[in-house]
Amino acid sequence: MMTQTGERAGGAVMATVPSGPMPPPQDSTVAPTADPRKSDFISDYAEYADVLEAPREAHEAVAVSLLAAVLNPHVKIEHGALPLSLDLWTLVLSGSGLGRNTLVSLAYPILDASGQSALIRRATWGSGPALYQDLAQNPTALFIWPELSQILKNLKQSQFIAAKEWLTDRFDNTRVPDEVRYRATGQPNNTPFIVFSEAPRLNILATSSMEWLVANLEREDTTGGFLPRWFIVHVTEPGRVIPKPQKPNPLLVKPLADHLDRASKLTGVADLSGVEDQYADWYRQASPRFEQQPNRDMATPFFSRLRSLVLKLAVIFEVSATCSLSVSAASMQRALLRADSIEQTIFRLLPTGMTAEGFAVDKIEQRIRQAGPPGLSQSELTRAFQGGKHRDRVERLKTLIQAGRVCVYQRHQTGGRPAAFFVHCDLAAQHQQDFPNDTLQ
Repeated sequence: MMTQTGERAGGAVMATVPSGPMPPPQDSTVAPTADPRKSDFISDYAEYADVLEAPREAHEAVAVSLLAAVLNPHVKIEHGALPLSLDLWTLVLSGSGLGRNTLVSLAYPILDASGQSALIRRATWGSGPALYQDLAQNPTALFIWPELSQILKNLKQSQFIAAKEWLTDRFDNTRVPDEVRYRATGQPNNTPFIVFSEAPRLNILATSSMEWLVANLEREDTTGGFLPRWFIVHVTEPGRVIPKPQKPNPLLVKPLADHLDRASKLTGVADLSGVEDQYADWYRQASPRFEQQPNRDMATPFFSRLRSLVLKLAVIFEVSATCSLSVSAASMQRALLRADSIEQTIFRLLPTGMTAEGFAVDKIEQRIRQAGPPGLSQSELTRAFQGGKHRDRVERLKTLIQAGRVCVYQRHQTGGRPAAFFVHCDLAAQHQQDFPNDTLQ
């Protein structure tokens, strides 16, 4: 899992990160060493940015994105017949109130101090052709989107027909896109063709909430490969309270900027020859787990991208630790530990179908599971979801019951009507043992 210790010692598509009480950030007044042999960019960046209630794991995801952006397109991965770029689309998912705008804005001083701020593209596209034109003129870019759901909402509009599919196809694609031609009218004001001189290399750092994300997703976003391309870091509640966030320690900016500047000067093909056995062992074990998923048509695209993401993370972790492109066993192990966390999150999200309705059904299932073997009473369930429509709640419960995910028991009470209790079917055996007089409906 992605913990503070794990990040330093061993090792986000998707990473679920556990939360828990954490000590308040320390106000260090001692300048850290700039010796690259004694620094780790990702951990050091998290130390710099850890002044919010957001978990360190969210800051670590930002740091991974920064490294990927400065390495791309100068560093490549040749994995047999599969060439990979350092395209990385990072999405930090959290609940409301995490301060997502502030989370990403903490990266700007590091980019500015390292001379890499020109990477950031602040364009807002008004149409598909505007998107194509922007990437033709600026083929290497880091987009920072504080709310991904708004971008997805825009891409659904009529003036963006086929734009999402075109953008999806750019990921890791080394082929120069075909020029975009418009109908010739014979008039001097003909719309000029959009011509690409090179394949765009895109890095994205985005944030959103799970509710807002799924409200703007369609099933084809998963099966078609759009969502599996994202490195999704799903952070839970921060587990701490900071009434007044501190300012980041300014003494940490220069060492971080220097490390990022050194990383930006790396060029060539990453050397993974020393870690191929580690990767192969993981691959052989992980592939069957995805194949055995009930909704295999959705699981397969995620594994197809996860297997590439592991290689990218191994390179990024090595650059973070040593500013070298020769990947060590420690950096691959770090990537594989992250892959384990990613896999758990994927399997947690697959049952939702990656749609708003699927997510709503899953929320009810998880609330019933949380109630444990005693189950959740009808009145408790109504109170928990009273913000929604009664008809929707009934239909979602029916879906769970028919799918064999939730069992309904009647508890006979003296002098009153039987009370209904909803129990997760995984806990039904324990419920029957604890409440032998309850009747299964």
